[in-house]
Amino acid sequence: MIYRTLGRTGLEISIMGMGTGGAEDPLGQTSGRPETEVHRLLHRAFDLGINLFDTSPGYMDSELILGRALKGLPHEQLIISSKVSLGDDNRVKQPAEVISSVENSLKRLQVAHLDVLLIAVGSGVEHFEVVMNEHLPILCKLRDQGKVRFLGSSEHSRYDGEHLWLQKVLPTNFFDVAIVAHNMINQSAQKTVFPICKELNLGVINVFTVRRALGLPHRTREVISELLKLGVISTTDIEPRNPFGWLLSDGKISSVIEAAYRYAAYTQPVTTVMNGANRISWLEENIANVHKGPLSPEVTERLGKIFSRVSIPIGN
Repeated sequence: MIYRTLGRTGLEISIMGMGTGGAEDPLGQTSGRPETEVHRLLHRAFDLGINLFDTSPGYMDSELILGRALKGLPHEQLIISSKVSLGDDNRVKQPAEVISSVENSLKRLQVAHLDVLLIAVGSGVEHFEVVMNEHLPILCKLRDQGKVRFLGSSEHSRYDGEHLWLQKVLPTNFFDVAIVAHNMINQSAQKTVFPICKELNLGVINVFTVRRALGLPHRTREVISELLKLGVISTTDIEPRNPFGWLLSDGKISSVIEAAYRYAAYTQPVTTVMNGANRISWLEENIANVHKGPLSPEVTERLGKIFSRVSIPIGN
């Protein structure tokens, strides 16, 4: 396993992390998968060298399942991150609710502290002042109490394709880690967010690397069709019916999924890419793919040429 330093936190984390959101089936909860199978999956991730496990109170009972699964593993070798929702389109949470959420996460995960606590703001920049003036002092207090080691910020990946929230909050320099939705199609973070992360030496956790948009061929074609209608890509650069056929034509890359993980993992300053594989075979394949190294400069350059104007949310 390749390990990298998570920015100025100094934490050494695996190049691929284990997510527990699982899009439509977080840790097998919607499909009714036996928890013993999920434990085997998470233990296999650890055995393969993954040490970053990310979760959230919003992923159904993922915190509880993860806490039970990791109970028998050496916690000093684990890096556990979770999230705290500070508000959504309807309301902003009160400071007491923020404290309660974090303390409940610690109980569910059966840990004394979170290595990384990531804030989640449902709607975006309109809550910036409240977050900075009311929530941040509470989060800093939790950190001072030893309940949280490092603070980070996620973004509203399904809607904030331009990364407006991260562009606003990261320059305050209060956060050590950023979760960024970045992939082969929406590369806009390379222009807007990654320069900030480089300047401040922030750890970068890459999400929305594959999802349905790059994992399911029919959804890929739908996304490409949408982008063509918007006029942000051109048929002179891409074939709508087989948009990534050129990528696989010489056999050096086995799948679009492989390309997606390698593209994101080796884009500076990404520290780690999250994967949410629900099967051990998929997990093993994802890890093997990311260890193949970066895509060739020619492929990376061509992807940049095709998708340079895309800044809408891509993933699901």
